[in-house]
Amino acid sequence: MSTARTILVTGANQGLGMHAVHQLAKTPDVLTFMGSRKIAAAEEARAKFASDIHSSSSVVPVQLDITDATSIANAHAFISDYLKEKNLPGLDVLVNNAAIVGKSFEDTFATNVAGTAAVTEAFLPLLNKPGGAIINVSSRLGSNTLFAQKASNPAYPAYSSSKAALNSLTTQWAMLESQKGSGIRVISVCHILLGFNATNLNRYTGTGNPADGAQVIVKEALAKEGKTAVFVHKDGEYPW
Repeated sequence: MSTARTILVTGANQGLGMHAVHQLAKTPDVLTFMGSRKIAAAEEARAKFASDIHSSSSVVPVQLDITDATSIANAHAFISDYLKEKNLPGLDVLVNNAAIVGKSFEDTFATNVAGTAAVTEAFLPLLNKPGGAIINVSSRLGSNTLFAQKASNPAYPAYSSSKAALNSLTTQWAMLESQKGSGIRVISVCHILLGFNATNLNRYTGTGNPADGAQVIVKEALAKEGKTAVFVHKDGEYPW
């Protein structure tokens, strides 16, 4: 199997994650693991764009609930075995996309922060060194600077603060990997274009197209080098 990139996308069965996987699937020589809390949901989502998958690429559904330690362990074992079977050295990219707008701070942080940290810690040893990447899907709502400058309006306090916490993890993980000299870069990306993307997070009331928003994720996932400890969007970088 000739594969240029191996990528795991969490929360990939719908919305932004599904569009990112779809776009990756159309790219030659990419193996994408499609993480989803329910394997049937991932298989159903894959079927929607199966005819678009490039002949040299693959999309592999994986049951992965980032709030469940057993699910994370099982997904890690499955992906490790799959890579070995295909004679691939490891993962190139982990895209931390799974997130919720919870009814409480506890629910929101359990997924968006604690769950993301758990899955990252589990899969970090599987990332290729050098050249691996961790991409945390954040939001401009997670930029404290933009709020302080009144460039963003207060919205979804639990969600916004969870993304600010995720951005903090990005900078800390990036520093740790730099200190280790691993060659793994860690970045946050904002997928929001003009207005909110219409996704399941906002009950599809947004004005943006999630397929367009997914492009920045795909661009960074396919990049074999780049900056670390940055917060990027389609036109540049946001302040933390």
